[in-house]
Amino acid sequence: MQKTETWYKAEGDCPAEDFELASYLLFEAGVASLEELDPTDDGLSHFCFYTSDRLERDRLVQQFPQYHFRVTEEPDTDWVQVFRDSAKPVQVSPHLWVRPPWVKFTPEDPDAVVLELEAKTAFGTGEHDTTCGVANLMEFIDLQGKSVLDIGTGTGILSMFARRRGARLAVGTEIDPVTLPCISENFERNGFEKSDCVLGYLNVFRPGVQFDVIVCNMFLREFLPMREQVVQLLARGGKLVLAGLLLTEKEFVLQWFKDVGLRMEREYSSREWWSVLGAIRT
Repeated sequence: MQKTETWYKAEGDCPAEDFELASYLLFEAGVASLEELDPTDDGLSHFCFYTSDRLERDRLVQQFPQYHFRVTEEPDTDWVQVFRDSAKPVQVSPHLWVRPPWVKFTPEDPDAVVLELEAKTAFGTGEHDTTCGVANLMEFIDLQGKSVLDIGTGTGILSMFARRRGARLAVGTEIDPVTLPCISENFERNGFEKSDCVLGYLNVFRPGVQFDVIVCNMFLREFLPMREQVVQLLARGGKLVLAGLLLTEKEFVLQWFKDVGLRMEREYSSREWWSVLGAIRT
C-alpha cells in the first residue's frame, strides 16, 4: 500500500496594506508558494503556505511571529499537480516573459524574451513587483555589448535577460551557496553554456573592475552597507538600477544620488514598491 504523505500547513495574517511586504519576506525566507485567502472584513490579509517538512514549517513560523501563524496537518493532496495545472506564463515587463518548463508559450511580440524557470524553494520566477521594476527599467538601457553586474542574482533571471538583450557579460553575485546549482541549471535550461555567477560579496572583484550597468534588487537596509562599493564598480557613464525600495524611501535615495553624482533618468512604482534608474553624471 502506498504511504499517504502528510502536508504541514501554516495559516497567518497581517494588516492588508502589509501583505506585499509579508509575501516578499516569506518568499525570501524559503516559502515556495503563498496562497492569499478570501478577503474578510477585519482589515487583515489572511494567507497560508504548505510544506511536506514539519521542521521547515515550524522554522518559518518561529521566524515570523508577527504573522500569528496557526499550524495544522492535512492529508495528502497532489499539490504539485494542482500547481502545474494552474501555472501560466508571467509577463515581467513589456519584453520579458517567464514560463514554467511544462507550459508551451510563444508571445505575439517577436522581440520578446521568454525565459524558462521552475519555481524552487527561496527563489521566485519574476512575479514580484520589485523584479518587474528592474526589468521594466532595464528595457530603457542599451545593453548591446555592455557588461552587467546583477547583485543578489537569485534565479539569474535579470542576468539572463541582460544576455538575451545583447550584453557581452552579465555577472551575478550571491552569498548563499545553495543558489549556485539552481542558477547553473537555469542558465543551461535557457541555452547558455554557463552562468557567470560568483559566490561572495562585492570584494570578490579585484580593484579597478567596473561594469557598464549594475542592477540590484534588495531592501535598502541591505544595499546601504555596499553603496560605496557599488559606485566604485560603476564605469564612467554607467547606469544603476535599484529596486526593492519602498516609496517612502524615495527621497532618501534621491538625496544619495545627488551626493554621489548620480542623476535619476527613470522611475517605476507598483503599489508600495519603487524602483529607479540612475546614471553617472558626466
